Amino acid sequence: MLAGLLTKCSPYSKLRLWQCGTKTTTNGNEHYNLIPFGPYFWAKGLRCVFAFMPFRFAHVCDLLDRLDQVYSRYPPYLPKDATQKSRDAVLYWFKKHGQKIRHDANGLALLSSLFPERTERVQGLDTKSLEKIVSRALSLPSSRVTELTRWREPGAGGCDLGSCVERVVNQAEIAVQPRASGVTIEEIEQVLAATASQTLLSSPHARQLTLDGTSSAPAESLGRLYQRLPARESKWFTRLILKSYSPVIVPDQLVYMLYHPFLPDLLEVEPDFSAALFLLHGMNIPAVVH
Repeated sequence: MLAGLLTKCSPYSKLRLWQCGTKTTTNGNEHYNLIPFGPYFWAKGLRCVFAFMPFRFAHVCDLLDRLDQVYSRYPPYLPKDATQKSRDAVLYWFKKHGQKIRHDANGLALLSSLFPERTERVQGLDTKSLEKIVSRALSLPSSRVTELTRWREPGAGGCDLGSCVERVVNQAEIAVQPRASGVTIEEIEQVLAATASQTLLSSPHARQLTLDGTSSAPAESLGRLYQRLPARESKWFTRLILKSYSPVIVPDQLVYMLYHPFLPDLLEVEPDFSAALFLLHGMNIPAVVH
């Protein structure tokens, strides 16, 4: 049941905010499970609730694929041409999805999926441990496991774990939807936040956050997502977990400006996404539609 408004002070901000959560009782002890990063309210003048509509991870993968075409091209573009083409890709993507992004999607989940290297969360997973999670989740036979581990071989070149995951999912014909899946950035944010909350190397803020309904082991939660993701999304999800889309460069300042013209300046004051979005929601100033 809804526990009401629970006081929460962001470690990255001097502002005291209120956060929603659920309350459960076990053996007479009350446990509060905070819902990370939304909905939040200002401590004074509680006027609105921030409700988010699902935004499919496939849409994020569309942008990452387009940027990958720019930065993986051979022969490579001149730097100025690569920069312009990446800007064009982001502008087109926001033109297509901007209305939903600005008004419906979870801002933190979106920014965290586009810029995983900027989050304070530590998943406690290296490439080899994630490889084992994928192998177990997809029940890969030994021949497919060999394909999955090809990134380890000397001279693998541009082959990383993400591209190996994409290959084995395609080859093994795992029983997922042939088209884009229904996995959302909100689901991914929920699982990754829960995983980080169990890792001592995460920031104190990340470790304090627990999620109602995500009490299973991190490997199991991640595995269930892999079972639902088709090959392309599995590749980018793997890279998201490992916090590197290299060689892809997402033009951060352009994304921030298109999300909201005040966001770049707020991130100068509050570098943490969650703290900056707290401030942005509190200002209650609509974004300019581009």
